[in-house]
Amino acid sequence: MNLNQQLSLKDILFKALKSKLGESDYSALILYEYWEDICGKDIGKKTKPKSFNKGVLTVGVENPVLIFELGFIKEEFVKKINAYFSSENKKNPADKNICVKDIRFVNK
Repeated sequence: MNLNQQLSLKDILFKALKSKLGESDYSALILYEYWEDICGKDIGKKTKPKSFNKGVLTVGVENPVLIFELGFIKEEFVKKINAYFSSENKKNPADKNICVKDIRFVNK
């Protein structure tokens, strides 16, 4: 490592947690950290990833009306999340192995 290269505390913690957490827990942590970047501030403040298991992301939503509305854009959401974590996304230092197959929206 170059002496001029600085690591942020967040990067160090993520690296340490990756070796300690299971793959699904680590992926859920990464999704939680970058959630507002992925879905925008408006939706990000009203929703939060709760768990990620076997390609299914469970998202807590603040009210049933929003759950209904998000159901209409679920496929777009899946594509947006997967694009964010694709190998082409150079700005994101997080794990590139996250691949969402489906989303479940649940009441918080």
